[in-house]
Amino acid sequence: MSILENTWFLTAFLIIGVVMLVDPKSSISGSNNSSVMGMFSSPSSGQQFIYRFSAIVIASFFLLSLGLSYVG
Repeated sequence: MSILENTWFLTAFLIIGVVMLVDPKSSISGSNNSSVMGMFSSPSSGQQFIYRFSAIVIASFFLLSLGLSYVG
């Protein structure tokens, strides 16, 4: 296996891990929009990191898939 394929598998397992381990936050909807509810409805800095990390990993997986399709 080439290093490109190994990186592709690692990225795939990272995506699976993020999807399996992260519990998405349910959105709060309704007419009860107080400031306390607004605080709970916005993602925390840790959640924003996970969202950005998962977006980068998914984009990397896509680019690696394209690279593997051109090489193979």
